[in-house]
Amino acid sequence: MNKSLITKETILLDFEADSKADAVHRICAHLFLLKKTQDPSGLYRDIIAREEVVSTFAGTHTAIPHTISDYVDEPVLVFARLKDDDFTWNGNDEDVRFIFLLSAPKKDDLKKLRQSQSYVFSSIAQLLGQPKVLDLWLTTEDKQVVLDSLLQAIETNRTITI
Repeated sequence: MNKSLITKETILLDFEADSKADAVHRICAHLFLLKKTQDPSGLYRDIIAREEVVSTFAGTHTAIPHTISDYVDEPVLVFARLKDDDFTWNGNDEDVRFIFLLSAPKKDDLKKLRQSQSYVFSSIAQLLGQPKVLDLWLTTEDKQVVLDSLLQAIETNRTITI
């Protein structure tokens, strides 16, 4: 797993959004500013199309929208901690405080992509099961703390899985 999958620049603390569509739109715009996508509208459409197949609400106040897209050149993971305590993903019972947006380019080897996605999803799931980590993510103002927790979990999963 490439360490540039997630960086301090792709960690958004106190992220403001009014809805799922607004959150995805703003994240895509942020990725454009970081030069992770040349077509944020195309990336947005891919993510929303994936959401229409099945919601990516994952419980534990978390949504994990993800897509394989022509509109990113390299895999990218965004962590966004929402500022609004009342944000819902698809309805009243899907309250979300954390969004993990994962996108990878279609041009990559599909088998390798699925394996990499598995590392990331497993890592996030393990961290979501740790109340101390959730509290840390909710309260920290230091992006490095979030980054370190994610990189360590992803590397541990990659090592165990191989």
